Amino acid sequence: MSPLDRTTLVLAGFVSAILIYVYPLFLPTPLLEPDEGLHATISQEMLENGEWIVPRLRGEPFPDKPILYFWAQMASLRTFGMTEFSVRFPGLMFGLLASATTGLFASRLYRPRTGLLAFLMSMTMIIPLSLAQAAAHDVALVPWTNLALLCLFETERSARRSGQFLWLLASAAAISLAILTKALLGVALVAVAFAPFLLLSRRLTIASAFRFSVAVIAGMILASPWYFAMELRSSGYLYYYFVERHLLGFATASQPHGHEPWYYYVPFIALGALPWLWYIVPLLRDEWTAARSTEQRLPQQVVLLLSWLVGGLLFLSVAGSKLVTYSLPLFPALAILSAEAWQRYVSRGLSTVSRVWFARMTRFLGAFGILVPVAALLICGYLTDSAWPPVSWLIAVVLSVVSVAAWRAFERENGVRCVSICSIWVAGLAVLMMTWPLQKFADGYSERGLAEWINRRGSLPQHLILIGEEPSSVVFYLNRELRKGLQPEQFSSMPIEQMPTDESLAEGVVLAVTERSLRNANLPDFRIPGAIRKSAGGFLIFENGDGFLTLVEAAWRAR
Repeated sequence: MSPLDRTTLVLAGFVSAILIYVYPLFLPTPLLEPDEGLHATISQEMLENGEWIVPRLRGEPFPDKPILYFWAQMASLRTFGMTEFSVRFPGLMFGLLASATTGLFASRLYRPRTGLLAFLMSMTMIIPLSLAQAAAHDVALVPWTNLALLCLFETERSARRSGQFLWLLASAAAISLAILTKALLGVALVAVAFAPFLLLSRRLTIASAFRFSVAVIAGMILASPWYFAMELRSSGYLYYYFVERHLLGFATASQPHGHEPWYYYVPFIALGALPWLWYIVPLLRDEWTAARSTEQRLPQQVVLLLSWLVGGLLFLSVAGSKLVTYSLPLFPALAILSAEAWQRYVSRGLSTVSRVWFARMTRFLGAFGILVPVAALLICGYLTDSAWPPVSWLIAVVLSVVSVAAWRAFERENGVRCVSICSIWVAGLAVLMMTWPLQKFADGYSERGLAEWINRRGSLPQHLILIGEEPSSVVFYLNRELRKGLQPEQFSSMPIEQMPTDESLAEGVVLAVTERSLRNANLPDFRIPGAIRKSAGGFLIFENGDGFLTLVEAAWRAR
């Protein structure tokens, strides 16, 4: 790799990382429901109560997620204060770490230029980029699965026993961190990737199976103290989490996000890995053709990456519980394959047919990229009934010009510059969307406005009932003195289908519902007899009734 290519890729990586992982921290985007607000509120409550073992939500144990991400968020809140910056900082840094470990993995499998290309592609794929912006545990899982698979691969490749031992220790440490992040999901995604690799590459021996087993068992042992501490502090936790959440969640559609079709992940993978996914096709074609012509097996790197992708996809697809964030650990495999495809294009290692495919794909995506920025603003403006400021349109036009520059770089056969410019284009488009459309969207999916209304009021409602969603970030945004006086069941929720339409509110009961929910339920002019209707940050608030609201009181008392 020439010094110019290295400088170009490093500079593009630096600019893209700043735009994707640093710029969002300084936007006024409120915490989004349900996950961002939920996790932030739990971390805040743990920190303020000095609780480092049991995640708690409004005083009650929250057994649905392991502890590592909460620890990271607590450390951020303690360092930077109770702000949106602090809540999002860990997730964005885990996203950056995921891209960095993807690049490291690619450089170990292939060469340094593939590593730099993979770093760029990993952070500019649509779904990894988007999900890194939200405070979610699944984002934190990716770097640990990356490192676990890398260390296991290096264990098998190492010729010395001392090297094998060190790589095995490192893989156990990575597996333990994966278990503390997403419990057995992290172990399963590593196992369904590495076990088929050992089998298909004919590396499966008693020794390799033993080493893999040792890594997994050692990882479980390292992670177990927290799980046992949780069981001691919250009896029944291990059964609930590992049997009901894991075993039954996998075997049945018992979880809230079950009942999805078996092909649920296919469109998310196909669209979420854009704009880089389809460059994998010529690489795999050339590898398959070469293997058939020489009557040899596919290279072990390709076998590992395909085992990672296909094994993980099959495992997630047969599970009864499905959620798009579960697929995040599969995207590094796609990024590395795409990066190696571009590396071979740059070094003229692709066949003539594959180079023709590259040209057609790049020209199509270049033309598409010219239209996307302006089209995205037009569509978002129509959907949200908003008018964007002139500077947003100027940025959209600039991004269209950037797409032309990437196209021209490709036509001049400068693949490194083309990838670098395209990565900056994706990062710039993310900035455009986050700065304007996301802010408009976020107003309808945050409880910040409701909390600000309570703060101005100066006292907590006797009963606050949210319609159609659980109270989460409303607690995070409360003044600290108000949070101290909050009782566990003082805030509750009610399905919008049970919302009363012809009864009065009891004195002290406050009903809050988003204007978005009322529009979706075809109740934009909803009223409660005798209640005052107020507006607060996307919420409609009803309070100070004269009679009694039987349904609301019964629902609250039943909790």
